[in-house]
Amino acid sequence: MRLFIRTEASSQIGMGHFMRCFAIAEEARAQGIAVTFLLNEVGEAVNARLAQIGAQGMAIAGTLGSMADFLALGAVGLTREDWLLIDSYAATEDYIALQKKATRLAVIDDLNALAHFDCDLLINPAQAARPVDYERKTKARLLLGADYALIRREFLEVGSAGGTAITIMFGGSDPTQLTARCAEAIRAALPDIDIRLIAGPANQHTDDLVWLGQRPDRIQVFVSPESVADVLAGSRLVITAAGGSVGEVAAMGLPALVLVVYDNQAAALKACPFPVIDARNGLPDDLGARVKALMDDPAARAEIAAKAHAVVDGLGPKRIVEALRRV
Repeated sequence: MRLFIRTEASSQIGMGHFMRCFAIAEEARAQGIAVTFLLNEVGEAVNARLAQIGAQGMAIAGTLGSMADFLALGAVGLTREDWLLIDSYAATEDYIALQKKATRLAVIDDLNALAHFDCDLLINPAQAARPVDYERKTKARLLLGADYALIRREFLEVGSAGGTAITIMFGGSDPTQLTARCAEAIRAALPDIDIRLIAGPANQHTDDLVWLGQRPDRIQVFVSPESVADVLAGSRLVITAAGGSVGEVAAMGLPALVLVVYDNQAAALKACPFPVIDARNGLPDDLGARVKALMDDPAARAEIAAKAHAVVDGLGPKRIVEALRRV
């Protein structure tokens, strides 16, 4: 059995799809399964991650469904003993159905925008995902909800006691520079608090963040840290976007304030283990005040963290790989 993962990563679209697939790849490699990522580009950040677990990466020049894509998939020699995992908003019903003819197929979906999913496993780790959402769309085995949250191992191996800072992180790329904007708002409301900024490996605005961190106002900047979990461990509160980081923070037992930044994150407005702010039209003027209210209420933060951790235990990748083995 081999696992091939077809997804995307770049400074323009971010690292979110790659990183959540990496959580599955990490568990698969731990169980001795060969893993190859099929990506639109294989940059330095991706290569570093793959080297950590002994996985392979192959760059595909074309988009999903292009001739280059089909040629690349044909070249790897997929068989019915292998698995192909697709995680891409560009995947169409026809594309998914075609891949299923060649191999066993798993699909990660968080939009439920297709009329049909012709695959063997359908994974939606969103807390709001329900079987009724897919009952007329697929015959696949459904892996739904926070039990399948895609949490990397580092978030299960680092403790979270004794934090003193507010940590701000907005994914691998942060194209709208929310990290710096949130830091400015929080610094104005809480001038004496330590702030940690995490810049992901595809962030093209790190110079601005480094400049911000050089100012004498207790701001630290961590550019592509070796372990995000180690940085988060020093947090009294985490500010992040509605995405994979939500489950990571919950698995660590930390409190968070979550911002919905894009329309594809809107489901978090109704189902998220943390308090949520709709920031699709920009940061709210009272962001600093909301953060200050949480920082002034340790009991509320402890309750938020405990409830979120009860929802996300961090064992989602293990459950998914076990399902791959059983189908």
